[in-house]
Amino acid sequence: MSGLLTKVGPSHSEHKIGEYNIEPFKEHNPLFYKNDNGMKYLLNHLEQLLDDELEIDFQSGEISNVTEPPDIIKLEGVSMFPLIGILIIFLGVISPIFIVIGFLFCFIGWIPMMTTLIFLLFGGNQEEYREEVIQQIEIGGGVYRNGWISGIINGLDTYYYLHLEHHDVSIMRAWEISHDEELNISSEVYSYGGSDDGGVTGRFITSFTPLSPESVTELESNQCPNIGNSRKQVNLACERAVKYGLELKSKWPGTIILESIPQINEIMKKSVNQKKLSRIISKISPENLSDLQSTYHNVKFLNY
Repeated sequence: MSGLLTKVGPSHSEHKIGEYNIEPFKEHNPLFYKNDNGMKYLLNHLEQLLDDELEIDFQSGEISNVTEPPDIIKLEGVSMFPLIGILIIFLGVISPIFIVIGFLFCFIGWIPMMTTLIFLLFGGNQEEYREEVIQQIEIGGGVYRNGWISGIINGLDTYYYLHLEHHDVSIMRAWEISHDEELNISSEVYSYGGSDDGGVTGRFITSFTPLSPESVTELESNQCPNIGNSRKQVNLACERAVKYGLELKSKWPGTIILESIPQINEIMKKSVNQKKLSRIISKISPENLSDLQSTYHNVKFLNY
């Protein structure tokens, strides 16, 4: 583990770096972590990072620059179509064509209306939020800069997680990644979308654990739609795992471990069924087995 873990002390009090005010590091839960080198590298390159002058791997989050307050969402435009449609349907006593037109209005506006109503019911006080944004825009001199970003600084092997509001920066995570630190690639099968436009697919999930199981940090996911148990689908999933592993080698300085492919993750969810596991592994071609083992430092599902 590179860098020594440190406690918050006087040396971590708020200070400035260029135009940014750095708030004291918060260490009250496992999701906030750092080591000495990680914090040092991050502070030395903070301005370049926030000015988008560094190459970042596993980049996530966004810092927005808001110059206009949000509009008040209300029932108007297309979201009013169902109400208009109901009125038109009543005109069906004059001509059946009005019933058809009315149902068409209801169909087009149903989803926008329900979305608007849900937001109005559960979206909080819009007027109050709008006023808060207006105040923040005034404080920022016409721009409300706010958001969070995370990633690994390429060349420094330093993972960071920052929250920014105007020029106030909160450092949540700052971790130099050592050359023996593990990057774990797990997988899952999941559902997406609704009943009409949804489906089932798979993905690889990339994470590392800097301190303890409570500090597991997910970096990114990579799609793997090949989730079937046929020989073809299993081998396509393995090929995707190999391709993804090769991409990760340029981003991660330490050990890269493949825990599973989606088909095997489904088997291992409850408990390891050795018979089912062996059946899936037997479908993997010798070439793909060799490629998996040469790409990853460890392919865990082959060790059961």
